[in-house]
Amino acid sequence: MQKHISLFLSAVLLLTGCSAKIVQNEPKPADNTVYSRDSAGIRLEDDFYGYMNFDLLYGTDIPADMFEAGTLRMVQKNVDDVISVEIISIGKNDTPYPDGSDEKRIHDIYRQYLDTETREQVGLAPLEKALNAIENARTANDFVHACGMIYTEYGVPVLPAVGVKQDNYDNSKNMPYIGQMQLYYTADELQNGRDSAENLQQQMAEILRLLGHDKPDSLACDIVTMLLDIAEDTSDPSKMSVEDMYNIRKPDELDPLVKEYLASDGMGSGNICVLDIAQLEKIGTLLTDDNMEIWKSLAECMLVYAYKDVLPSSYSEAFEQVSFQTDEEKAVQIVKTLLVDEIGSIYAQKYGDEKTFAAVGDMTSDIISAYKKCIESSELLTENDRRECLAKIDNISVNIGCPDVNAHKDVQLSGNLLESVIHIKSGTVLEMLSSADKAPNADEWGMPAYAVNAYYDAQKNSITVPMGLFTAPIFDVKADYYTNLGGLGSIIAHEIGHAFDADGILYDEHGNYRPDRISPKRTELLSDEVSAYFGSMQIMDTFYIDGEHTQTENAADLGGMQVIVSMTDDKEELRRIFESYANLWATLSYDTNASEQIADDVHSPAEIRVNGVLSSVDKFYEVYDISDGDEMFVPYDKRVRVW
Repeated sequence: MQKHISLFLSAVLLLTGCSAKIVQNEPKPADNTVYSRDSAGIRLEDDFYGYMNFDLLYGTDIPADMFEAGTLRMVQKNVDDVISVEIISIGKNDTPYPDGSDEKRIHDIYRQYLDTETREQVGLAPLEKALNAIENARTANDFVHACGMIYTEYGVPVLPAVGVKQDNYDNSKNMPYIGQMQLYYTADELQNGRDSAENLQQQMAEILRLLGHDKPDSLACDIVTMLLDIAEDTSDPSKMSVEDMYNIRKPDELDPLVKEYLASDGMGSGNICVLDIAQLEKIGTLLTDDNMEIWKSLAECMLVYAYKDVLPSSYSEAFEQVSFQTDEEKAVQIVKTLLVDEIGSIYAQKYGDEKTFAAVGDMTSDIISAYKKCIESSELLTENDRRECLAKIDNISVNIGCPDVNAHKDVQLSGNLLESVIHIKSGTVLEMLSSADKAPNADEWGMPAYAVNAYYDAQKNSITVPMGLFTAPIFDVKADYYTNLGGLGSIIAHEIGHAFDADGILYDEHGNYRPDRISPKRTELLSDEVSAYFGSMQIMDTFYIDGEHTQTENAADLGGMQVIVSMTDDKEELRRIFESYANLWATLSYDTNASEQIADDVHSPAEIRVNGVLSSVDKFYEVYDISDGDEMFVPYDKRVRVW
């Protein structure tokens, strides 16, 4: 779960669900030796993850077109392949589709991408209004008005994007906010990345060269220098609390140019939440008439870069890495990027199964009931914390399968690709801005139906479980209950667990941010104890887990597993849960990815999600007779329990 809202809105997902990425423990030998568990020295009691996933880890090669293999990755690939076939079938169909239908939009975008002749003829004409506004800006005041127009009519935020989100402290209303300016990298990456600033400068120079600037290299250098200056005063969103980002300002309290910019976006009349005050103040000091050439050049680069994939070949090819995709594959990818909800609607209509939805719904209800029993009986909760946790679980809402929406219903596509994409991007921004004075949409989903993922939304106190997960071996309506409970059930329990992790617990049952209602003892367990437990673990005998960085995901894994094993005392049923859970996270990838994952991913590596979690589950010891001396063994008093 992403801790806070996304700071850059464009058809953005407000919350991200949970996924896995893991390195293999041991590389397969170059001489093609065939290992057995015994010859490889893998015992269930020492490495449950490796033992249960032996065939994948020691008998499988990663496909040439993939960077990793495993349960979730293969399910995702299968779903992607199904979607690609659907898009191609719709795109190639010569029978007219009804105007405004999902099929019509998919068909038109697919055909328009492949119509390279029209794309070349159209050129940059649909961008001319924006480019002219940039060119004609003589003052900083002119420029911010141009930026407002570019954002609302082209969906491209040159200055910090203005968005709308649910009020953290009042779930009954939305509030406008101004986010962080897009730097193309995180502030840290831009400042400290080995090649980040240099690569960005090269790309900016290429755009300016294509636009006919006389001194593109010099201008690109000035742009990146200014972005580096802004980066110095840019906060790391992952390290900001709700309090850090909840800064309500009246229009008159803002820099006059920022106030003008908000007015040009139609958001200048009321209070607004500023997510990063220091960055916005730095931008205010740099928005001067003397800096206009740099700002105008940056705006041109941002506009062109936002549409680079649908521009004439001279632009799109300038940024394309070595690609082995055919034009048809590129057309499919463009459709997938632009028409997420339309694809989701078609996927749900064709592959949705009410029997499966009902089975998942029933299992989810069982898991919620099990959570309630664990909360009621937990000795780790104060009575006040127990009441608060029970209120959350009693009021949690569940979205299963697919949403009931018709996205982009007011957006009319054009006769050429660039104009159509402009309409989609601007329509997304305008729809979002129009929600500022409305109550939050309780039925809105942050993922399409085909996502092989799930998420918990703390501000709605809801979980969303898309039907992309309703695929064997994650979930099989024909499989036994406890095998499914260890698969999809553990994912559902994990997402519910986010309601009670160190971040989610700070929101009440209605989705309002109320941290003072929870005792420090509870938050310390969820943060300090969980961080210390997982932070002591290694992968490949080299890389330690960053316990603090992964604490909320680890707490959700651990708490969710403790709940689902409470649903049975039968050893055979527990065995199915544990083995299905281990198989769920089976992942094979290259060892060279390990350091990147440890540094960047908020999830622990898969072997830790299995071995680390199960080593703290008492019933695991009973089922497999784990004892002192086994590497899976953790002393009873050292095991971390969420409930």
